[in-house]
Amino acid sequence: MAAAVSDSQRRQAHALATAFVGILDLRDPVALQREWAMPPALAGEICDMVDSYFAAQQRLSLAPLAQAFVPGKGGRPPVDVYATDAGPLGMECLLLADGKPGEAILHLEVAGHDGALRLIYKYIGS
Repeated sequence: MAAAVSDSQRRQAHALATAFVGILDLRDPVALQREWAMPPALAGEICDMVDSYFAAQQRLSLAPLAQAFVPGKGGRPPVDVYATDAGPLGMECLLLADGKPGEAILHLEVAGHDGALRLIYKYIGS
């Protein structure tokens, strides 16, 4: 059975995901490559996926920390951080467009390495 996720891990994961979405909001594959060490093809694919969900002028963000883990109407929080049997933490983050929930969900993993957490992009879906 997977271990529980601590409040500290949730906060760290949220901070990493917020930083990632900040770069994602630029819709700049070069910035994704530089800041998150992504291969060019993956960075381009991510930007294309963002463009398929959001208009170019819409500002992307995550729910702020104070609201991120509070369950919403469907019972799920806007940012869900959970332990997995495989080891890394899983994350499902509802992407906000101009502060309003959209249909796109950012799927990430957060893995520990030498005492620090590292973010791993999985996919964007709905």
